[in-house]
Amino acid sequence: MSKPPSFPPVYTDATQQASENLRRVLPLINQHKTPVNPVNYAVWYEYVSGDNQALSDAIDTRLEQNKPITTEVTQNLYEKYVLMGMPERLEKTNKGITLVVNNTLKNLNKAESTAGECAADLSNTENVLENCTDIEVLKAVVHDILSNTQTLTASSNELKDELKRSAQEMKRLSSELAAVKEIARIDGLTGLLNRSTFDKELRALCKKSDVSIALIMFDLDHFKQLNDTFGHVVGDKVLQFFSSLLKKHASDNHLAARYGGEEMAMILFDVSQHQAAKIAEEVRAELADSNLKQKNNGQTLGQTTVSAGVSLFQLGDTPNSLIDRADKALYVSKENGRNQVNVN
Repeated sequence: MSKPPSFPPVYTDATQQASENLRRVLPLINQHKTPVNPVNYAVWYEYVSGDNQALSDAIDTRLEQNKPITTEVTQNLYEKYVLMGMPERLEKTNKGITLVVNNTLKNLNKAESTAGECAADLSNTENVLENCTDIEVLKAVVHDILSNTQTLTASSNELKDELKRSAQEMKRLSSELAAVKEIARIDGLTGLLNRSTFDKELRALCKKSDVSIALIMFDLDHFKQLNDTFGHVVGDKVLQFFSSLLKKHASDNHLAARYGGEEMAMILFDVSQHQAAKIAEEVRAELADSNLKQKNNGQTLGQTTVSAGVSLFQLGDTPNSLIDRADKALYVSKENGRNQVNVN
């Protein structure tokens, strides 16, 4: 199964695989008569790697319909499926913020201008009052004062309403920016942290000298067979269900991420090796006892299981060394019959 796309995109192919992808990409770029630039290369690289299913489906659809894949098309594909539409959303939000600020400044200037005019009128009124002896003139002056007061009140209320609308719009735009930021952190299918965010979190943690963390690597057993038997839609539902178990056991104390495909990971804070293994075992047991069924016909999927490997952070660990030990423990779980947890 393809790995989940992330923003920014993360590429973890080994040198040999990356070289093989390069060998396959160049003929495709030449075939479609597009320049070998970073955008075209990224689109076709993700296509041949099979890591971005939505992008692959979009390209395959165009190829089946004999539609050309031009530079303009690859640019659109790149923005939509590689950058996940982020530039457009950010530009739209930035324009919205600029518009709110400009409107607010415009209304502040308008209110300032009105206040200045009224102040000038009141100053003239003061001069008239100093020498006023005629009751009719006095009435006219009072009328002017009341008129200026009403103008200031109306201007003040108009500004108040505009500031209220601006505050509401800024709140909406703030929510949009928060959503964009969250999308950049979260895997779209499972709701877990994506690979990019996981890597950043682990790098930051491993740089600390006083960190106390454990890492659990999970891999769903026979997942390809499940996909081949029941289809990718059911496979995605299984991934979502398993992810919900990780979220539950992570709660607010730990981090859960989609590492790639059917591989998941948890970073546990302030736990012993025994406690980390216990959490991994609880997740494993809950999935094994889940008795998952297809929603449309109630057909059981059979026992769905997961294997896990646990490693505890050691002084001097890098993200790679910590992951490597957890991977080796996971490999032991797979080799010993799956549906189990091992510690390294």
